[in-house]
Amino acid sequence: MERMHVYVTNDVSEEALAHIDALDGVEAGDGVIMGMGEPRPDEMSVVMFYNAPDGKGEIRIPFSCIAIADEGVVRATMKRTGGMIG
Repeated sequence: MERMHVYVTNDVSEEALAHIDALDGVEAGDGVIMGMGEPRPDEMSVVMFYNAPDGKGEIRIPFSCIAIADEGVVRATMKRTGGMIG
């Protein structure tokens, strides 16, 4: 299990990231989710772990929603853009 930074596509709303950010042990916002997690290629997702009242909780981020991750993701597509510079 690694500390991961998962950059999500534009399909993932900031509202959804705010709900994830409310979980203990996970930070999310501005198109990125950070926390302890691991890739699960057989499930086509990355699993992020959080502290739940009754133990360890899990959220799954489908590979289709990931632009890039800093650990373990082999296939991903980039859809989020930063706009025009200049």
